[in-house]
Amino acid sequence: MNYYKIPSRSVITKELLAFAATAQNWQDYYNFKAIQVPIEMLSKDPFLVDLFRKHPFVAGIVQLSPYVCYDWHTDTRRGVGVNMLLTPEIKSHCLFTNTEGAQFPFEELVYEPDTYYLFNTQVRHTVINFYEPRYLFTIEFAADKDQLSFENLLEQIKNPAV
Repeated sequence: MNYYKIPSRSVITKELLAFAATAQNWQDYYNFKAIQVPIEMLSKDPFLVDLFRKHPFVAGIVQLSPYVCYDWHTDTRRGVGVNMLLTPEIKSHCLFTNTEGAQFPFEELVYEPDTYYLFNTQVRHTVINFYEPRYLFTIEFAADKDQLSFENLLEQIKNPAV
């Protein structure tokens, strides 16, 4: 499995997008432009509060410029992330594959509005963006890929009592 649609819906999507639209202090971050989201904003969303209590993280918004493709890769440090596309109405594609070659199969993550996705960062993935800037809310956990995997966090989200 490459991603999982988290049942909890975001209550801060519009606030995050407004924050991104007015942000001035974008930093370079893994070939993206990124800005950290203030903890005060995150604390308004019950899912994020609960997740942070179990697995501390830093949350940010990454921007991908129009007509840009982010190369196929696996993340170097992160084993898992939580992502939410803040601009799902624009034309962009997030793709996963487990193979290489001149031709290969892929799976697309089609983001829904106000929806968090558990994202397997250890499967090769890419993003292709078209006409407008693409804004993605993303979480980087304090635990690295050797401490927190997609499978571990998926099990915890699906079975919160365990």
